[in-house]
Amino acid sequence: MNLSSRGLVGLFLKIISEPRSLASRLWFAGVVLAGAFGLRYGLSLSLRELAPFLFQLPAIIVVTLISGARVGFGAVVALALANAALLPSHAWSNLGSGLGAPADGGFGAVAGLFSFTVNALGLWLIGSLIRVSVRRLNATHGALLAAVAEQNSVVATLEALLQHAPVGFAFFDRQLRFIRVNETLARMVGIPAGEHVGRSLADMLPQLSGAITPGLEQVRATGAVLADVEVEGATPAAPGVWRHFLVSFFPVRTQGEAIGLVGMIVTEITGRKTAEKALAESEQRYRLLAEALPKMVWTATPDGKGDYYNHRWSEYTGVTPPAGEVSEWHTHLHPEDQAAALDEWKGSLESGKPYSRECRFRAGDGSYRWFLCRAVPVRDDDGRIDRWYGSCTDISEIVAAREALARTNEDLERLASARTMELARANALLKQEMEDRLKAEAQLRQAQKMEAVGQLTGGIAHDFNNLLTVIIGNLEAAERRVPRDDTNKDATDIRRFLDYGRQGALRAATLTQQLLAFSRRQPLDPRPTDINKLITGMSDMLRSALGEKVTVETVLAGGLWCAEIDHNQLENAILNLGVNGRDAMPAGGTLTIETANAYLDEAYCAAHEDLEPGQYVAVFVCDTGSGMAEEVRARAFEPFFTTKGPREGTGLGLSQVYGFVKQSGGHVMIYSAPGEGTTVKLYLPRHPDDVAGEPVDPDADHAPHTGAARVLLVEDDAALRALSTKALRDAGHTVVEAADAASALATLEGGAVPDLLLTDLRLGTDAQRMDGRHLADEVRRRLTTVRVLFTTAYAKNAASENGRLDHGVRLLTKPFTQAELVTKVKDVLEAPGHRGTVLLVEDEPFVAMVARQILEDHGFEVTVASHGHAALAHAEASVPDPSRNALVLAVVDVGLPDMNGDEVVRRLGAIAPGLPVIIATGYGTQELEAEFGASPRIALMGKPYDGATLRNGLRKLGFNIESE
Repeated sequence: MNLSSRGLVGLFLKIISEPRSLASRLWFAGVVLAGAFGLRYGLSLSLRELAPFLFQLPAIIVVTLISGARVGFGAVVALALANAALLPSHAWSNLGSGLGAPADGGFGAVAGLFSFTVNALGLWLIGSLIRVSVRRLNATHGALLAAVAEQNSVVATLEALLQHAPVGFAFFDRQLRFIRVNETLARMVGIPAGEHVGRSLADMLPQLSGAITPGLEQVRATGAVLADVEVEGATPAAPGVWRHFLVSFFPVRTQGEAIGLVGMIVTEITGRKTAEKALAESEQRYRLLAEALPKMVWTATPDGKGDYYNHRWSEYTGVTPPAGEVSEWHTHLHPEDQAAALDEWKGSLESGKPYSRECRFRAGDGSYRWFLCRAVPVRDDDGRIDRWYGSCTDISEIVAAREALARTNEDLERLASARTMELARANALLKQEMEDRLKAEAQLRQAQKMEAVGQLTGGIAHDFNNLLTVIIGNLEAAERRVPRDDTNKDATDIRRFLDYGRQGALRAATLTQQLLAFSRRQPLDPRPTDINKLITGMSDMLRSALGEKVTVETVLAGGLWCAEIDHNQLENAILNLGVNGRDAMPAGGTLTIETANAYLDEAYCAAHEDLEPGQYVAVFVCDTGSGMAEEVRARAFEPFFTTKGPREGTGLGLSQVYGFVKQSGGHVMIYSAPGEGTTVKLYLPRHPDDVAGEPVDPDADHAPHTGAARVLLVEDDAALRALSTKALRDAGHTVVEAADAASALATLEGGAVPDLLLTDLRLGTDAQRMDGRHLADEVRRRLTTVRVLFTTAYAKNAASENGRLDHGVRLLTKPFTQAELVTKVKDVLEAPGHRGTVLLVEDEPFVAMVARQILEDHGFEVTVASHGHAALAHAEASVPDPSRNALVLAVVDVGLPDMNGDEVVRRLGAIAPGLPVIIATGYGTQELEAEFGASPRIALMGKPYDGATLRNGLRKLGFNIESE
C-alpha cells in the first residue's frame, strides 16, 4: 500500500506502519527525548508550571507511535525520573508538611510532576492503541489489495481463455437470451460477438435453434450438465453448407446456488463427420472386395482380436458364428501348429512386424489343409497401429510338391549325413584317441621317469647299500683295533680319519634312503596311528628344530579317525615340511599343523593319478612365508629341484614326502601363491577298524631266548656275509652261513636247528630263485619256533603292496653297523612271549597310554578303544577267529562318552561269556560290588591306579604276573 501518495498524513501513517530495527527505534526515541528535555531545561521554567511539560508530552506520543509501545513506556519512565531528579531537595522534604501549609513552591512542583506522569501514561496508552490500529489497518488494506489483484488476474486469465479458446462459448440468461459470445463462436456462425447480446437463439441461428433450445431448457430446469449433443444445420456464415457441431450445456450458479446463467460449448465436427463417412464407404468397398476374393480374409484390432472374417472362412471351416461375433482363426489350427503359430503372432503384435507363417487349418469335414497366413499392420498418422489386415491362402498342392521334392533330397541328404556322421565319429574317435594317447604318453613319461629313478635307486639300494654296509663294518672293525691312546698322535689321527669315513658312509646311506622314499621303494611299517597323539608328541621337537622366530600352532580335530601309516616316516615328513616352512619365513612367522577327517570323491580322484575314492585322515601344514610362484609349485615334488642356493639343500625333502605319502596309498597337494604362504595337504589312508593297537608279533608265541643263539645267516653278498658272520660270532652266537635259499634249506636238511633265521630279502637276481620271504615261510613250516629277521636294501620284496611291510615283519635296513646288527638280533631273540590281546576301553589318552605300557611290559598286546561301541565292535569281530588277536582280557573304564562302562561289561559278557574283565572307576566300587563282586571273572579297580594296582587285578583274575 503506497501511503506516501496521500500527503503528510499518508507519510505519517507510512512512518508508523513500516517495521524498524530496535536500534533505530531507540536512536529515534533518544533524539526526540533529548530535544524535548533540552527545550524544557533551556527555558529554565519553574516546575510548578505546566508549560515545561508541554514539550515532553508530545514527545512521548511521537516516540510511542514511531518506536513502539515498549520504547514509549521506557520514554515515560525516563522523563519522569529525569524531571524528578531536577526537583529541589526541599520539595520532597516539605511534601509531608500537609496540605494546609503555605505553598513555598515545593509541593506545587511535586504535584506538577505527578500530573505530568499521569498525562504521559495516558498519552502513551493512546499512542500505543493508535499504532496497533494503524498497523492492523495497513495489513488489512494490503491483504485486500492483494486479493483484488489476484481476482483481477484470474478474471484476466479467464477472459483470455474465453476469447482465445479453440471452441465456441456462449452464455444465456434465464430467458435464454445471449449475454456473451466469444470470438471463436462468432467466427463459426459468421455474426460479430457484440450483435448477439440481448437476442434469442431463434433470432441469430434459426436453423439450429430447434436442436439447441431443448438442451438449454433442460439445463435451466434441472441444473445438470448435458454433454456431447450432436446438432447439424446451416449458419449465416455459410447458408448453403450443412455443418455438424458437438454441443455441451452447463449451469452457472450464483452464490445462493441458484442457476443464474446457462453456458454452452460448441465444437465443429464437420471434418470428422466427413472423414467417418468416407471411411465407412471405404470399409464397405473393402468388404465387398474381400467377399469377392477366393482367399480367406480377416482383420484384427491392434491387440490382435479378430473383428471381421469373410464368408470363405465359414465355407471352409463349416462354422457360422452368431451375428456380431467371430470365430477366431487360431481356433481352427492343427494342434501341432497352434503353439508355434500363436507365439509368432504374439511376437508380431509386440514388434509391429508383418506376420507370415505356414500352418494347417481344420476344414468342415475334419481334414487339414496347408495355408500361408500373412498379416500386415496399417498405421495412423502418429505411427500407431490402427488395424491388422490378414489373409490365408491355400498352399496344400505346393506343400505336397515340395514334400515330394524334399523326400528325394532327404534320401540324398540321408546318405550324405550318414557318411558325414561316420566320418565325424571316426574323427571324434581319432581326436579322443590322440588325446588319450597324449595323456597316456605324459603319464608314461612320468611313470618311466619314476621307474627309471626307482630302478636306479633299487640297484643302488641293493649293491651300494651292501657296499656301504661292508665299508661301515670294516671301518668300525678297524676303529676297534686302533688303540685309544691320546699320546699317540698317529693313532689319534687314524681314529679321526676312520670316523670321517664312517660319517661319509652314513651320509651316503641317508641320501640313498631319500631316493628310495621318492621312488616309493623304502621299507614302510604301516600301523594304526593316532595322528593327533603323534603331532602332540612332536611339539617340543618341532619348536626346537624351527627356532624361536617360528610360532608352532596345532589345530587338532576331535573324533579324528585312526590312520594306517608308518609313524616314523610321517614324523620325518612333518619335520621336513616344518623345516621348509621355516626356510620360507626368514624373519619369523607361524607354522600351523591341522588335522581333519576327509572324504575324496570319485570326481576328485579321477582327476589325480593313483588315488582311490574313500575316507582319509588329512594333515595340513601351513606357513605364513613368501609362498611359491606357479612354475615353482608345479615342480616342487621333482627330485633334486630346489630354489635354495648351492649347498643349502639337496632338493629331496619334498620328493621324499611325496614318495612316502603315495607309497602309503595317500595323496599330497601343495597350495601356494607369492606372498600368501604355503599349505601342504597330506591325505593319509584311514585304518578300517579305527582302533589304535600294535600288530601281532609273529615271534611272540615263542619263548624268549637269552644268551648265545644259533643263527642261520643267508646273504648273497660274500663280503657282507663274512662281515656279519664275524660280528655275530664276536657277540657269542653260533653262525651257519648260506649264500642262497637252496643252501640254507640244505643246511636244515643236514640237521641244523637255528634259533634265528637272518636272511636278506633279495637273494640274487635270478627270478627263479627263492627270495628271503619264501625262505622264511619254508623254514617256519619246518621249525615252528624259529624267529626271523630280514635285512634289505629296499623294500620291493619286503612288502605285500607298494613297499609297505606286512604286519609283524622284523626288518633291518641296509646299510647297518655291526653294533646295530648285534642289537637287532638281541632284540628279536629276547622279545617276550605273547600272552594274548587286552581290550583297553579308556577315553582319557594319558591314562590309556600308562595302562597300555604296563600291559605291554608284561607281554600283552593292547588294543585301545575310546568309546563303548568301538570296543563292542572289536569284541564281536574277534570272536569268530580266536586264533588271531584273541582277547584274553578287557579293562573297562566306567565313565565313557557314549555309554556307561558297566553296560559295556554286560554286553561283553553276552559276546564272550568267559572273558575276564577289570572294571576301573573313579566313583567308588560299592555299587559295582553289589552287581559284579561275586563274579570270579571280574575284578574291580579304583582310579587313579598305578602299575601295582593293575598287576594285583591281573593276579586276581589268574594271570601269572611277576612283582616289580
